[in-house]
Amino acid sequence: MQMKSLSATGIRDFLQCVLKVVFRYDREIVSMKNDHMKIGIAVHEALEQFTRRMLAKKSFPDASDYEFAIASFMNSATKVGLETLSFYSDGKKMVTEYIDKFDPSEEIIDVEYRFKLETPEGIPIVGAIDKVVKINEDTIAIIDYKTARTAMTNWQLRDDIQLSMYDLAASLIWPEYKNRILYLDYVRIDKQVSTYRTDEDRETFREFLVSMWIQFNKIEEEEVKGKINNLCGWCDYKIYCPTYETFINSDSISLTPLTEMKDSEFLNHWTSVNDKKSALESRQRELKMIASERSMQGADIADETRELYTTQAARTNYEIEEVVDLMPKEDLFAVLAVNKARLDRYVRDHPDLKAPLARIAKVNYNAPVFKIKKVDPVEEVDVGNPTTVKDESAA
Repeated sequence: MQMKSLSATGIRDFLQCVLKVVFRYDREIVSMKNDHMKIGIAVHEALEQFTRRMLAKKSFPDASDYEFAIASFMNSATKVGLETLSFYSDGKKMVTEYIDKFDPSEEIIDVEYRFKLETPEGIPIVGAIDKVVKINEDTIAIIDYKTARTAMTNWQLRDDIQLSMYDLAASLIWPEYKNRILYLDYVRIDKQVSTYRTDEDRETFREFLVSMWIQFNKIEEEEVKGKINNLCGWCDYKIYCPTYETFINSDSISLTPLTEMKDSEFLNHWTSVNDKKSALESRQRELKMIASERSMQGADIADETRELYTTQAARTNYEIEEVVDLMPKEDLFAVLAVNKARLDRYVRDHPDLKAPLARIAKVNYNAPVFKIKKVDPVEEVDVGNPTTVKDESAA
């Protein structure tokens, strides 16, 4: 398989499942994007068009700018086929809140900057940076918009391939700036997280790209097989994947006695079970979606002995204003609770409350969640070598 260039998305695909790379670069295969991907595309388009408009105006946004950005989002969302109606409200909210924070004094270098260049080692790389901002004479900010509901942790930021690719590209495109701060702007949750790359990080990433380029060009399409992992359920190409089809249609689950496993076997089994669980949960969501559509059309799903039916749990709510009118004030504290999400939104408009609320906040922990992370291998010390033994006689 002959590759023309490397992208952060392509590299992630390769590390997750090589077959996904083959599918992505096959022009005859159409990717099946879900609505979470589609709303991200539409929000990105709206923010790009709005920012370009404001670069030309050089002023604070007015009502016409809000209308322009919202219309850009709606047009893009319908164009990409966004089906979930509630996502339209979510997208309008994200765009509106982004505009609320717009600062015309920000020195924007470029918006949606598409790069196609070669690294010093001759590796072709491509990508698009959402926004580049000048901080001072030595520093620029590389900003990427995200519509996810949760932000990356610090250690995830340090290892993120996309941010490393942006850092390397920016160092080649704008070499006059010695420092580059890498930002992820989570527009849905109004949160920015940042990181950076050292010279050593950048050199290691360049070496990584050389190895990836070699591996990419070794791909033999006919020999590639899919790999079940925790992202299979979200894959744009799962309907084409024979490995995913075999897994979904398989009824057999091998359950080896856990107490007899070595640690490495236990970790492998843990990862395998989580990957399969994620894929099956995605399949369950698809089943529910089809069942809901047929139910709304009045069509039953049944055979000779079984029938799919629905139940709906009832939830009772009370308007707080009416409860306050009915109960003595001294008894309210026994039945009312603070809604943290609503309080957080209130504090955004009343920032003077942030510090005092932080002092009185009480943190409770749920049951522990187990996850697997990579660790550096422990180097063995040769105690028989005198050069490795600490001289304790001087103590």
